[in-house]
Amino acid sequence: MAIEAKGKGASKTQRSASDATDTSGSGESTAALESWTAYDIFQRCIERANNLIKLHAAAHGKQAKPEKYMSDAHRAAIVLSVSALDAFVRTFVIERVRQTLADQSAVLPGGLKDKIKNFVKDDDLIEASRRNDLLERVEKAFRSDFEKRSFQGTKVIAESMKMVGFSDIFHDVAKKAGCNEETLRQNLDRFTERRHEIAHTGDYDLSNNPPTENIISKKEARDCIRLMKLIALHIHIIGAGE
Repeated sequence: MAIEAKGKGASKTQRSASDATDTSGSGESTAALESWTAYDIFQRCIERANNLIKLHAAAHGKQAKPEKYMSDAHRAAIVLSVSALDAFVRTFVIERVRQTLADQSAVLPGGLKDKIKNFVKDDDLIEASRRNDLLERVEKAFRSDFEKRSFQGTKVIAESMKMVGFSDIFHDVAKKAGCNEETLRQNLDRFTERRHEIAHTGDYDLSNNPPTENIISKKEARDCIRLMKLIALHIHIIGAGE
């Protein structure tokens, strides 16, 4: 993707995003460690998923056919990569809420206003005014609420991003990435559903009697990781105003 180029014409956000793409440990740049944003944390989480694919390859070496149980590394990679995007969106939204509230010139999106009204009651607003700690109270309320929720799948992600001012985030991501929006949405929901099958049913098809194990491949795991990276990267870039 052109946005990952490190050339002279690349923006600061694009260069930092590219620098953080393949951080396996010793290769991390000093700049990437200076500020741990939602995207920085995502990069470290998604690298764990990449490591699972590497472990699978390292474990069976040059064997023509690895042990069957090794395929669980690919299942784990899907679970971890979908969870990485979940955590990224959750943290991104909280950061955006705080930034929006701190900017006195910003117009609060309607959905954000409604959410704050649900979290912070009239008496709390009076106390927040007296103590000048509205930001802290709102952030604490959001973090507490978000701990009980997941941010997986297009519907939930789109709704949470709309609350902080991104009216159609997947349209914006698809446009930035130069890909088909409908395909992007379908693939995200497909991998999210696969994550649920792995986590909740052991990746067995329970509609069969007896249940049969679903097939998993290295390509599927890699495609999932690639998609989660694409979505997180472009949300990060869009959030930076580029």
